[in-house]
Amino acid sequence: MKRLILLLGVLSAVGCVKSYEDYYTRAFVLKYESMYTISVGLSQDNPLEYHVIFVGNGTTYWGIDSGKRELDFYNQLCEKHNDVSYNRRVRVYFYDQGLNPRCFRDFVNLEVWSSADWDAEHPAGTSLNDLARFSSNTPWPYIQSGYTQKYHEQLNGEYYPVDKLISELTPDDMTLLPRGGFYFRFVTRPAQPGKHTLFVRLTADDGKVFEASCDVDFQ
Repeated sequence: MKRLILLLGVLSAVGCVKSYEDYYTRAFVLKYESMYTISVGLSQDNPLEYHVIFVGNGTTYWGIDSGKRELDFYNQLCEKHNDVSYNRRVRVYFYDQGLNPRCFRDFVNLEVWSSADWDAEHPAGTSLNDLARFSSNTPWPYIQSGYTQKYHEQLNGEYYPVDKLISELTPDDMTLLPRGGFYFRFVTRPAQPGKHTLFVRLTADDGKVFEASCDVDFQ
């Protein structure tokens, strides 16, 4: 009997553990994460699809739940994006990391090229931006609309998909990207099988340039 009472007590205590936090926030973006370089690699072993990863230190972030020093920089990032009039109460559940963090850097240019000839129109070292599609998402249009225009009315409708040729990208498309990075995929294969080193160069709005490369064997 005593064991049953003890077990019921433990279950009751576990049931009372808070699994969320409520915030009243002036900003839609609740968290930004650090990024100091990039890496690039195949996505799911598909030689036409690649994942560009934003590499941070894994611990540095700036968010609504930060200490004062980090909170000051978080507020600066909110002001930079004019994300200061959301003014709503939000509930963030710990288990699903509902803060949906964004990269603290915004970008203005993306370039992709290869060490080998792709086809007759794209010899080694020339841009492949017109052959590769960028894929990611951003809440930037929603924030710009004054928080009135969602992409759709379902869950996470505030996040607009970005899916277009790299050659068609604008800085708006590369603002407030997810902290995990983005994808790109080629729309054609190289004209001839062979080994390539693919290069990626990403330029931030503060002028910083990040580069990465990976080796691929197109069979």
